[in-house]
Amino acid sequence: MKKTLENIKKLLTFLVKDDFKYYDRVKEPDRALLIMLQKIKPYLSGKRLAFIEKAEMFLKNYDRFPEEKRKRLLKELHSVFVLKFSYKEIERELSKRKSEKLVSSFVSEFHESSEKYPLKAFLQPPETIKGLGKQSVSRLRKLGLDTILDVLFYVPFRYEDRTSITPMNLLRDGETVLVKGKVAGVVETNTRKGKKLLKVVLYDRHGKVTLLFLRPRVFGFYKKLFSRAKELGREVVAYGKVKRRGLSFTIIHPEVEIFEENKKSYSKVGVVLPVYHLAEGLKQNLVRKDVSFVVKKALPRFPEYLPDEVVDKRNLPEISRALWEVHFPSSSVEELEEFRAPCQRRLIYDEFFLFQTALALVRRRIKDEKGISFPVSEEMLDEFKKHLPFSLTGAQDRVLREIFEDMKSDRPMNRLIQGDVGSGKTVVAAGAAYLAVKSGYQVAVMAPTEILANQHFKKFKEFFSRFGIPVGLLTGSMTPKARATSLKAVKTGYFGVVIGTHALIQEKVSFKNLGLVIIDEQHRFGVKQRAELKNKGNRPDILVMTATPIPRTLALTAYGDLDVSVIDEMPRGRKPVKTKIVFDDEMEKVVAFLKKELSAGNRAYIVYPLVEESEKMELKAATDMFHFWSGKLKGFSVGLLHGRMKQHEKDSVMEKFKSGEFQVLVSTTVVEVGVDVPEATVMVIEHAERFGLAQLHQLRGRVGRSSRQSYCFLITRRTVGEDAIRRLKVLEATTDGFKVAEADLAFRGPGELMGTRQSGIGEFKIADLRRDFDVLKMAREDAFELVNRNPELTGLDDLKEYIKYRFKGNEEFIEIA
Repeated sequence: MKKTLENIKKLLTFLVKDDFKYYDRVKEPDRALLIMLQKIKPYLSGKRLAFIEKAEMFLKNYDRFPEEKRKRLLKELHSVFVLKFSYKEIERELSKRKSEKLVSSFVSEFHESSEKYPLKAFLQPPETIKGLGKQSVSRLRKLGLDTILDVLFYVPFRYEDRTSITPMNLLRDGETVLVKGKVAGVVETNTRKGKKLLKVVLYDRHGKVTLLFLRPRVFGFYKKLFSRAKELGREVVAYGKVKRRGLSFTIIHPEVEIFEENKKSYSKVGVVLPVYHLAEGLKQNLVRKDVSFVVKKALPRFPEYLPDEVVDKRNLPEISRALWEVHFPSSSVEELEEFRAPCQRRLIYDEFFLFQTALALVRRRIKDEKGISFPVSEEMLDEFKKHLPFSLTGAQDRVLREIFEDMKSDRPMNRLIQGDVGSGKTVVAAGAAYLAVKSGYQVAVMAPTEILANQHFKKFKEFFSRFGIPVGLLTGSMTPKARATSLKAVKTGYFGVVIGTHALIQEKVSFKNLGLVIIDEQHRFGVKQRAELKNKGNRPDILVMTATPIPRTLALTAYGDLDVSVIDEMPRGRKPVKTKIVFDDEMEKVVAFLKKELSAGNRAYIVYPLVEESEKMELKAATDMFHFWSGKLKGFSVGLLHGRMKQHEKDSVMEKFKSGEFQVLVSTTVVEVGVDVPEATVMVIEHAERFGLAQLHQLRGRVGRSSRQSYCFLITRRTVGEDAIRRLKVLEATTDGFKVAEADLAFRGPGELMGTRQSGIGEFKIADLRRDFDVLKMAREDAFELVNRNPELTGLDDLKEYIKYRFKGNEEFIEIA
């Protein structure tokens, strides 16, 4: 089905490509499409099936339509298939249609021992277990399982379902299935090369499948079994891998048993088997046997390492019983595949609990340090708000109050401010800076780019000039003379606030009295850079901000040592940006829309992923398309901005766009962060599939910064893959940055999203940040409560031992957390 679906999309894409450029090259596309639609129909239901039936009506009458109507309907057919026919979604629906079950009572039972060993005993190598052979030890070592504990926690990555019976019309090439049917015929025959084979045809009310046996020594047994089943009219169950040959399906050497209505125990089917990751050269059945042996021998004496009150509070199964169930499952495969089985939930909880306990211990150590207690007052806070040209939103006021309380305390502030694009983080940061300077300290503000540093400089300078507080700038592109002047002003304390890029952390930069460090778009700076800036003062307070919303799941793991504040309210009067996916052959519609918006006095961004055309990639580039848009939008002024320009050139272009001298800005992603032009109402992103979701959301955030309705067009090719369309549809569906971030996490995974691939940290074996957020919250609450109550983990030697073993080699990362 997957292949057929891909072929339908490929044919439709070829037909509509470049405005039907190759349309005449395809003979009788209607017949080819009809054949393929017939193949995928059995797998569909609901709206998709109804659409296919409509499509068939169109294709059956294809020759009667004029060419213009054919093309219009083919384009519609293509759009629906690309946007609505996701193989993964169809798969999910399909799995729900397999309902008949066959369950065997042949399951290993767990007999727990009353005598438990300390966890340290399980840190011995597997060969210390009596009866485990050398070859088994060698295989376990090859899998990286150096201790008995490693083997016990070597959880299956999936399960082999020998319980769900697949109707024969839903068989697919390459899938391993359990089928049930009556015997239509048993024939011993020869291949073309003269080799003997036994051919058995099974059928159910949906279809048929051929079972092939290629070893003559088993022919007698199977001929007798199947002939008897046929004679008695009995059904047979068979388990094996499906192969498709033309329109027929075969299973070679399946595992077979006679089906009996009241039979409880099957030896080969009716069970759920664990499937483990393998190393090269290892076989699944042998690894399954080795792990099974160790688990059966060691697990009965494995200790409970979690505190009793936690196990009771969360109603968790004992760890030894949970591990047994993971290796010898009695739960349904649906529960196991969705990680809903109680045994899996226990292991998920444990992974989060161990990590959060380690974080809580680090955080407690940080909180015990002495920092600056700023002499801030309510009067200072009121004075700051009074001088603002607008009122703070409720969320801004709440976050500023949290910062105020942190600064009053003598413990170092470590706070992360999350806020969606345009939510007003900068004014909150300015409020914190104001409180620090009024308390007699200097403030360093570090931004990731010179454009953003310059923008912050102008905003901060304008605001602090009201109070007579000098604001300085320090960037890499400054002239030696200007730089020397700034360095002196920083050192003497003349500058109360210093804005800069990574130039702030260079050796020559020395502060007189640094009290507050503000880091903008903090994910763009390495841990080392943040630490270097912090070391410019004596334990200054740290405030980090990001307009890239971090999923709550990651905020609780990657930033477990930080207090997190969220600005979850937009300034009054803002309207959500309307977002639409547009195929590049429909660009004229976008051009017409742009002219309408520009004529109304609005402005527009047009963004490209490259500066200049690449020979290797068929991507339109900013410099080349600047000329294209200048021609398309005659009568409107068009500017060009990209990262290779010199700083003064970038500043000049941005000033002209802000002032309205340029109405359209053709740009690379240099406009992604921080650029603020309220009159801009249209964002056009070409080759949208080349950008990450977070980056697209950032770009979209450049518009919608006033009360005017704004729009974002995601331009892509009709030839892009299904995954790219699924990602872009997220942006069509929501303007909530946190929902976008959660989707980005789902598509890319936590390591890639955060840009940190820390071995052993944040790489959970069974827990999933996206799926198990509810468990993460519980584990975090319990871990922090435990550390507050029992900071030395007194009486919890097994837990201490496990934490130490789990995070060995990652002490440095835990320190940074």
